[in-house]
Parts: sequence; C-alpha cells; structure tokens
Amino acid sequence: MDSSALRDFPLKALQSLSKDVDENIVKPFFKMRKSIRMEFSNAKDNPLDGARRAFNLTKKIFIAVLLLWVAWSYCTKMLGPTVTAITSFSTSLIINDNQLNAAYYDPTMVTVWLSITVLVFFLLAQNEFKALLKPLEWRGYITSMTAVGIAILIPLMVEKLDFSPREGLPFLLLGTPAMAGFALSTGDLPLILTRRASAYQTIRTGTPILIFAYYALNVSMAPPILTEDLVNTSSALIVGMAAISWILIRTEAANSDDQDRRYAAFMFILATPLILYTVTRIIFLLNNPDSVTRDRWDLDWSFMEDPNAFEINVWPMEVQFGQDSRWKFYTAAVINSARVTLVSIVLCTLLGIVIGVTRLSSNRLASGLATIYVEVFRNLPLAVLLFLVWTQMGETLPLFGSEANIGEWVYYSNKGFYIPLAESWRVYVFIGTFLLLWALTRVKQSRDMKRKGSVDDSDRAVLMRSGAWGAVFVIGSFFVLNDVTTPEVSKLRLDSPGTWRIADGTAFEITPMFTAMVLGLTLFTASVVAEIVRGSIQSLPRGQVEAAVSLALTPYQRLRLVILPQALRSMVPLLNSQYMNVWKNSSLAIVVAYSDVFYVIFVMMNNVGRLIPLFLLLLVTYQVGSLLISGIMNAYNARVTRVKI
Repeated sequence: MDSSALRDFPLKALQSLSKDVDENIVKPFFKMRKSIRMEFSNAKDNPLDGARRAFNLTKKIFIAVLLLWVAWSYCTKMLGPTVTAITSFSTSLIINDNQLNAAYYDPTMVTVWLSITVLVFFLLAQNEFKALLKPLEWRGYITSMTAVGIAILIPLMVEKLDFSPREGLPFLLLGTPAMAGFALSTGDLPLILTRRASAYQTIRTGTPILIFAYYALNVSMAPPILTEDLVNTSSALIVGMAAISWILIRTEAANSDDQDRRYAAFMFILATPLILYTVTRIIFLLNNPDSVTRDRWDLDWSFMEDPNAFEINVWPMEVQFGQDSRWKFYTAAVINSARVTLVSIVLCTLLGIVIGVTRLSSNRLASGLATIYVEVFRNLPLAVLLFLVWTQMGETLPLFGSEANIGEWVYYSNKGFYIPLAESWRVYVFIGTFLLLWALTRVKQSRDMKRKGSVDDSDRAVLMRSGAWGAVFVIGSFFVLNDVTTPEVSKLRLDSPGTWRIADGTAFEITPMFTAMVLGLTLFTASVVAEIVRGSIQSLPRGQVEAAVSLALTPYQRLRLVILPQALRSMVPLLNSQYMNVWKNSSLAIVVAYSDVFYVIFVMMNNVGRLIPLFLLLLVTYQVGSLLISGIMNAYNARVTRVKI
C-alpha cells in the first residue's frame, strides 16, 4: 500500500462509518418521526379516527408494558436462585483441611456444565446441524467454531484465574450467554470474523463484547451498577435484548434467512434464564447441604447390579429370581412393554380401520353399531376398561381342572392360554420369507415407477400379488405346523385339580395378564383410530370418490386405490400420537398385574428405596420409546406425503 493510500485510509473508514450510521440509525429515526407526525396530523383532521388510533396505541402500549413486566418477572425468578446457587457452589470454607461448605462444588465443573448446555442451545439456534452433511453450504461455521472455542476457553479461565464467588464468577457465567444471544441477534459476528463487516457492524457488535470481556477479567473495575445487583442487571440486559430482537422481527426489514436468525436469537435469549436455572438447580440437588436430600438425589445405579428380589413372568428372556441382576429384570420388563405395545398397535389399527369405514356405511345397522362402539369405548377410562376386562376374564374363563380345550390343540383356563409350540427355526424361516417377499415387491414397484411412472394396479397385477402373499402364507403355515407339539396335561394327582399343569416344552403359554392388556389397549385405542379414519376419509374432496365411481371401480377398489392412499396424508400424524399413547398407556399394566417396565420399577422402588434414580430411569425409558415410535412414523409420513412432479 502506497503513502497516499495510507493517508486516505482513516478518511475512508470515517466515511464508511458515517454512511452506515446514516443508513441504520439516522434514516430509521427520521422515518419513525415522520410516521408519528403523520399520525398526529391525521388525528387532528379526523377526531373520530384520532380517538380510534389513540385507543389502539394505548392498547399496544399496555400490552407491551404487560409483556415487559412478565419477561422481567420471569428473568428475576430464574436468575435469583441461579446467582445464589453459583455463589453457594464456589464458596470454599476450608479449616484444618476440612471443607465446611457442604454444598461446595468445583467452580470449574460448574462452568463446564453451564458452558456445554449453553453451547448446545446456541448451536441449535444456529441451526447448522443439517449443513454438516453439506460442507459447501455451511456458511456459519465460523460462528459455531468460535462458540465451541469460547465454551472450552471459559472453564480454563475459571481454573487458572481467581474469580470471586460473589461477583466475578456469576458475572462471567450470566454475561456470556447474554453476549451470545446479542451476537446471534445482530448476525454481525460471521462478518467480523471474516473481515467482511462494515465499520458500523464492527462497532455495534464488537464494542459491547469487548467491554464485557474487559469487565469479566477485571470485575473490580466494573461500575457498581453492574456488580452490586447481578440479578436485576442481568434481567434488564436480557429483557432489553429480547425487546430489541422482537422489534427487529416486527419490522420484517430483512430476508427470510435473517428473519429466521432473529427468531432463533429471540428464543435463545428468552431461554437463557431457564437454561441457567435448570443446570444450577440440578447441580444444587446433587450437592445439597442436607445429607438426606443429597443421598436421595445420588444418581448412582450400582444397586441395579445386585440380584433382584422378586419374580416376574417374562418372554422370551429367562430371568431367575435371586440370581439375575436388576438390570436384566429391567431389560425383560422393557421387552414385555414393547411386546404388548406392538401387538396392540397392529390390532387396534386393523380394528380401527374396519370400524371407521363401517361408520360411513350406508347400512344403518352396521354404522349404528360402529358408532355405539366408538362412543362407549372412547369415553371409558382405560384403567376402568382394563379392570372390567380383567374381572370378566376371571369370571368367564373356566377353571384349569375342567380341561377346556379346542380339539386338544388349544387349552384355555383362568391360568392362561396354551397353544401348540412350533420349532423356533421354522418360525424364523416363515418370517424371513415374508420379509423377502415384501422386499421383492418393493423392488418391483420401484422399477415400475422408474419405467412407467406408476405402479401397476390392474386387476391382474393385484390378483397376482394377492396370490403370492396367499401362497406364501398357506405354504408357510403348513411348514410351521408340520412339526409342532400339542399341549399335554400333566396330572400329578387325579383327585386334586390344583396339581394339574401343562407339561414343560409341549405348549406356548399366553398369560391372562398379557391377554387382558392387549384387549384393553386394543379396544380403547381402536375407538380413537376409527374416528381418525372416518374424519380423514370425510375430509377428502367428494370429486375423488365420484371420479372413482365413474371409472367403474368396485367399493373395495375405491377404498384401496383412491380413498385410503389420500386419507393417509392426514391419518399418519394423528396415528403417530395414538401409537405413542399406546406405549405410554401400557404403564397401566399394574391394574392387571402384568410385568411391564412400570410395574417392575415400581416394585423395585418399594424394595430398594432409590426413588429418584429409578424414576429418572422410568422417565428415560418412556421417552426413548416415544421418540422411537415418533421417528418411525415421521419417516413413513415423509414417504406418503412426498409429492413428485
């Protein structure tokens, strides 16, 4: 660079800064003043219109003040305990090598947990996770990498430097998320880091961050207003940033990407007090000064390695009372819950579709009976329904001594249902054949879509597919039933029916508890599924059905080819919720004494007394199951709602 360029550089920088200030501050200010003057001028010309405008302005001011008060109250309620907890954790009272502060927790670890949590939410607000698979489109990586670096640097600073527990550490831990929200709101940080920012953008974003960094490292130099009352100072800062962010959103003076960033920044700013409160509260519970509370919140699951102290009925796992660990019993209980959930989902879907379609039948008797079913079972509490099913099964099923059976193939009594036992490898071959046929069908349909643009749904093609499925089912059934063992009743004493039993290895047992759970969940959920099916079908345009009739399609063809494929678009999201409800409603298995995960953990709570760790384990179990069901249904929903042009 020559001497003239160096001489002109300050002048050019000042000119650029003046232009940015004029564009971003002066012009918007004069525009707002002109708008206010026009409002008052119109109010003078038309008093009635002026009164209406004054009322609307007063209403807006009242709502704005109310929202600011709510935000202020929320911030102070969250940040007050947060500051107190941070001070309590980091205050060390050592006398004669004994730590007298029972709530003391290493300030570095407190900083690590807060940094990790805030970083995760910041990256979520950045919304760059999908871009990880497309590096060329990952434009904001500099901001994310800077955030990761700061999250690593802050715990190192706390470890190496001496931050006071009453002022320095709370100021650092509360101010850093606030500055992150500010940087996210302006969106200037990527431009500053890549040297593409204007002078105004650099000053607007860089100055507050540098001032905060200086005072965080030299908190004793900070004005008293910043450190004497950290709760009110932080609350004012967060509320002010949230208000500015919302005003920027309301102006809508940006492209869609900037608006999305502003929305994300607004939500991150509002979530900051809750994030800090949640993390510090969890740490406080784990390091509570009260030894009883601290032991209660001790999240040590080592007791799960001990042998279990009660027996449960499970399949297909085999667990031994007094020998296997509680973890194995827990795993078997999860399988029990998943087993009853899957069977109930399949049955309630089939029954719900039949009843939902029947409700639309022109036959008054059929539609009336379907309506009665829906209204009765949908309005009946599930716990009551399970109790009724369980008691009725106990009343109607015969005693075991009566040897009730169907052709000596199926024995049933109040002790359970015993069906022929097939060799496991034959069952696996049967299931594998079905999966292979399904895969071949999918491949053929994909090829038809590529070659012809549509799947062959002619009568001949449908008949061939139905014949293939039917042939596989019939041949597979003969293959499985070719070598089965039928139940054998073993009578130890002929004069005492209580000693009669089914010989081991001769039958497959279906317990009454499992049957009652499946019946209750199926009957209850099918009534809701029926309404989903009915509503989805009726939401279709009438022209679709009329077009199908004009093509001379049979009622079955209309339902299978026209109505249900289109109704699936609105059915699948609602069915997703119901399937998750089946998984969560299985926790009522305690009504029928079925050994599901809730029942097993509930008994463990009574035996061991570790309520909070077991409760958290139960919570995570149901969350994982719900997320798994939701993920599968969302993937299916994405496939059925995909539009190709």
